[in-house]
Amino acid sequence: MTDATVLSAVPPWVVYLVAVVAVSVLPRRLGTGLAVGLVGATVPWVLTVPAGTTVAVTPFGFEQVLFRVDGLTRPVAALFGFVAAVNVLYGYATDADARQTVYALTYMGAGVAAVLAGDWLTLLVAWELLAVTATVLVWHHGGSAVRPAFRYAVYHLVGGTLLVAAVALHYAAAGTFRYDGGFTAGLPTALALAGVGVNLGFVGLHAWLPDTYARPHVAASVVLAAFTTKVAVYTLARLAPDGNALVAWMGGAMVLYGVTQAVLQTDMRRLLSYHIMSQVGYMTVAIGIGTAAGVTGAFAHLTANVLYKGLLFMVAGAIIVRTGEASLKRLGGLASTMPLTFVTFLVAALAITGVPGFSGFVSKGLVTKAVEGAGGDLLWWALVVGGVGTVLSFVKFGYYAFVRRTSEPRRVAPASPALSLSLVVVAIPSVAFGVFPATFLGAFAGDPGGFAPYATSELTKALAVVAVGVVAFAALRRPLGRVPVVDVDRVLHPLAARVAIGTSAFAVRVGVTVALARSRVVDRLESAVGRDPETADTALHAAIGALVATAALALVVAALA
Repeated sequence: MTDATVLSAVPPWVVYLVAVVAVSVLPRRLGTGLAVGLVGATVPWVLTVPAGTTVAVTPFGFEQVLFRVDGLTRPVAALFGFVAAVNVLYGYATDADARQTVYALTYMGAGVAAVLAGDWLTLLVAWELLAVTATVLVWHHGGSAVRPAFRYAVYHLVGGTLLVAAVALHYAAAGTFRYDGGFTAGLPTALALAGVGVNLGFVGLHAWLPDTYARPHVAASVVLAAFTTKVAVYTLARLAPDGNALVAWMGGAMVLYGVTQAVLQTDMRRLLSYHIMSQVGYMTVAIGIGTAAGVTGAFAHLTANVLYKGLLFMVAGAIIVRTGEASLKRLGGLASTMPLTFVTFLVAALAITGVPGFSGFVSKGLVTKAVEGAGGDLLWWALVVGGVGTVLSFVKFGYYAFVRRTSEPRRVAPASPALSLSLVVVAIPSVAFGVFPATFLGAFAGDPGGFAPYATSELTKALAVVAVGVVAFAALRRPLGRVPVVDVDRVLHPLAARVAIGTSAFAVRVGVTVALARSRVVDRLESAVGRDPETADTALHAAIGALVATAALALVVAALA
């Protein structure tokens, strides 16, 4: 058996399980180094396996495809392998313990398994494992992260339930779990879009995102930022391969809502979390318009976003670890004391704002061009306005954290070589993507349609957006500090708490009522069958059993009918 045959026969996510064992049993340094090497090796693995490769099993009498390589899976799985390796290194550099690294590796492996799955049932298993391990990863940090972890679990339980129902209905209609032939239209698609929409951060279903990503260990935030929403983008492309108008409009709403909330934030990780929602909105719009250029734009932007957004979370984490401060209000002047962190921040900020020469310029330009080509004028303006808000946000971030002078210089702990290395390694591809766009765009599914990112018209639009964003920050810097931050969680979380308390109180009242009714029934049975309590209790149980059996039989008959 050749090496290529061996690689084609084993799903790459198996490597993540081996890395989990290595981190669990080996000394911290050795285990980390081996884990970085193992998950990093999945990048060439995925890139060299021939297109069309599948690994299928039939454990329950129907086919499951554990591993499938095609134009959608290859670039995403390779990207995940790269960022997983860097994330393990970053966790080591920020003193994440071995247990957290185990949880993170399991979570990232579940994300890779979801992307490489070739059928809906296998994807569902990985999807649910992704939700469980993310909950544990956040919960592990303890303290203020416990409640957000619980709320994360509730949100994703609801989303997962909707997706399970959708897949069950699809199987009933199509007779197969395989992706071939698309997803069943109607109710199955509606339920699936709602379930995936939770992970995507659809407006109204997004509150878990800023609530969760700002609370755990800084390395956990970096890991989470790269996977959950991006696996959902990939799944959305499977669900709506021909586009969906409602999805496209929801993406536009995500862009505007997310960037508006981000502009108002002072906590670094909450600001970045809202920008995940906004940037995923670009990908959602691109998939929703249903064109080949849109598909390429969506996955190009997914790649660019994972790289620069991961780097931004790493920068924020480095600031928190080295200064002990998470709020922009209490930072300033770090450019001189953290020069490497400042330079890598600039790379990420220039990329996310779409400055020519960086990855976001190429991917955002393709998405907006695809929307323009599809005739979506209002959606195009939503993306442009979102771009202005993004520039404003990161001028704000850079000004308050690195540039603004403070009366007292902040004490900064030294950076470890591992921390510096992880920042630089992630910064490099964000520049390479912008300098060599054709190399990257050729790796994605769809067709960029002759898109020329460095055409004069594209350069003019990008620079105009940047200029307006900078001017907007200069004009609005002081007023923005007085605007109250109000999100849907102010309504949803208290309402959910009241519902939970009310449900518990109702259950207690029902229990008390049933207990009293049982006592009265037992008393009456005692008078009918004698004063022996055991005889009366047996009669009561027999009556209840008969009632339950009758109800079950009625349900079966109704279902058969």
